[in-house]
Amino acid sequence: MERLELHPIFNRYTIYNDHYDGELDSPGDALGRDCMIAAFLPEKLDFMRLYKGDGTRNEDWFSWNAEVFAPVSGKIVRVYVNDVTNVPGQMNPSPASVIEIQADQETVVMLAHIQNPVVTVGEEVKEGQLLAYVGNNGFCRNPHIHVGAYRGNQPLMIGFDAEKVGRLREATDECYWIMGISDAEYMRRMKG
Repeated sequence: MERLELHPIFNRYTIYNDHYDGELDSPGDALGRDCMIAAFLPEKLDFMRLYKGDGTRNEDWFSWNAEVFAPVSGKIVRVYVNDVTNVPGQMNPSPASVIEIQADQETVVMLAHIQNPVVTVGEEVKEGQLLAYVGNNGFCRNPHIHVGAYRGNQPLMIGFDAEKVGRLREATDECYWIMGISDAEYMRRMKG
C-alpha cells in the first residue's frame, strides 16, 4: 500500500488512532487516522491526557476548537458543515463536517469533524495554512479530526512527516506544545 506523508494538522502534541484495512469502507475513511491533542495538566505532570476534568463537556477536551492546519497544498474541492454538535460519548449518525483538498490531479485529502471552516470551495491553500477548528459532529464520540486520503476509489495510508513535526515543535514554545499554555504562564502558575 502506498503511504502519503502529510504536514502536521495541529501545533500541539498529537496522538493518533489508525483505522485498519477493512474497518471502514469509503475511501476517505478507510486507512484514515483520528488525531487528538494530548497534554500534561500544568498542575499535575504525571501522564498525558486527552481531556481535563471528567471529559463530559466538549470544552474539557484539549482538541476541542483547536486550530486545524492544511496537511497538503492544493485546491479546496468540498466544504460541508453539519451544525449539530455531539455531546462527548454520544454519536450522531449524521454526516460529519468535512473539508476536502485536491492535492494533485488524483489525490484528495479529507479532514472530518471540523467546525467553523475559514476556507471556501475553489480556494488554493498551502500546507500549514489554517483551515478550520476541531469539532465533534457526525459519527464521532469526542472532539478530534479524522484525516483520510485517496486516489479514485483507492484509500492511501497516511502518516505525518516527522521532520515537519519536529520543525513545528521547535517553532512552538515547550509548555504550549505539551500543555497548551505559554512558558510564561507555566512559570507564573508554578510560583503560585
